[in-house]
Amino acid sequence: MCNRIDIAGPRGSTPAVSQRLRLQAIEVLQMIAAGNTYEQILAAYPDLTYLDIFGAAGEAVEALRKRSITSSDAVVDIHKTYPRAYEKWTEAEEQRLAELIARGLTVAQMAIRLQRQRSAIRSRILRLHLVSRLSSQEQSELARISKLDPVNADPSVDESEDGAGRA
Repeated sequence: MCNRIDIAGPRGSTPAVSQRLRLQAIEVLQMIAAGNTYEQILAAYPDLTYLDIFGAAGEAVEALRKRSITSSDAVVDIHKTYPRAYEKWTEAEEQRLAELIARGLTVAQMAIRLQRQRSAIRSRILRLHLVSRLSSQEQSELARISKLDPVNADPSVDESEDGAGRA
């Protein structure tokens, strides 16, 4: 069986960066994860040998190793543009964020001044409940992005069709 599937790489990575595993390797690894013995795996796949099972594990390790290297490279690249990316926020930075919002700066402008990614700025705005202080245009943009990314969604965004909110 030579079919392969992509294992998603780091968020935002291109398909060329994502790693690939044979479908059979994935099936074998799933059986191992489910607690099946080598004998049970060989019974389910009579065309396999012990070496094939070890090979499946080797493929997974190699895919994870390559993904880890790619992730590290991505972080280095992000730090070139946003030196404070992934750093813990300080109270002073949070106060500066509030000041920048009060001055009417956009999320992109705040990201440059605070040396952080726009997604980090949006997340901190949500966490600090500063959405209402943004310009109406920035609020609309934040609402649009929140609908695309429900993990970081703004809880004040009403997604119901009638606008009446949820019960």
